[in-house]
This record gives sequence, structure tokens and C-alpha cells, in this order.
Amino acid sequence: MTGEVVRASLRCDEFAPRAAREFLRQIPDLDWVLGDAMLVASELVTNAVQHSGCTEDDFLTVCVRRESDLLRISVLDPGGTDVAAQIVDRPMAHGGMGLKVVDALSSEWGSTRDDDGHRVWAKLQLAS
Repeated sequence: MTGEVVRASLRCDEFAPRAAREFLRQIPDLDWVLGDAMLVASELVTNAVQHSGCTEDDFLTVCVRRESDLLRISVLDPGGTDVAAQIVDRPMAHGGMGLKVVDALSSEWGSTRDDDGHRVWAKLQLAS
């Protein structure tokens, strides 16, 4: 899968995080990084469902690509709001842990906005 991008189109609804985890589970040879990859993808999708302004009629695109010793996971939403993906500082009881988890598990993460929408991505180390 090196360099190849695999994609899944998911309806932007409460079931999207689970669908993202199932999609990652189907990718061969992720070995020990699979759990982290599933968690990161799930958190990126949850963030998009909760904060992008998308509806159940919209779709999210999850892309996964192996780049040398990295796994790059990205989630593209329709970009219905101007809210940028950012870590918020608030008590755990009020949510906001998703991007903190992404930050802790990834070697790098970020976001971009273009004509296609808003893409949030994370890179995970494949080699320890």
C-alpha cells in the first residue's frame, strides 16, 4: 500500500466514527499501529461530524496512505463552517479531548481548507 491512497466515503452522522474504524480494520499490514490508527481516524471523523456543520445528507471522505515509515490519515468534510481544527483547553467533563488524543498519538497533524472543504490529517509512525 506504500504511496497508494485508499478512500472511504462515510455519511456524516453518528455512525461515521464506527464506520471509519471498520474501514481501517480492513487495511492490510497495519499490525501494531492499527489500534492507534483506528482511534485517530475515529476522533478526526467525530470532530468533523460535531463541528463541520455537515448534515446526514453530506459525506465525509477518509483517506489513508502509507508514506515510507508513516501512515497518513485524513478526513475531508464539506467545510460548512469557518471553524478551524484546534485543541481547546477546557475541563474533560466538557469534551474537547479528541484532538488532544490525535496530538498525543500522531507525529504530526494539521488542517487545510480549499474548494473541496476542510481536511484534517494526522501522521502516525509505522516503525518504533
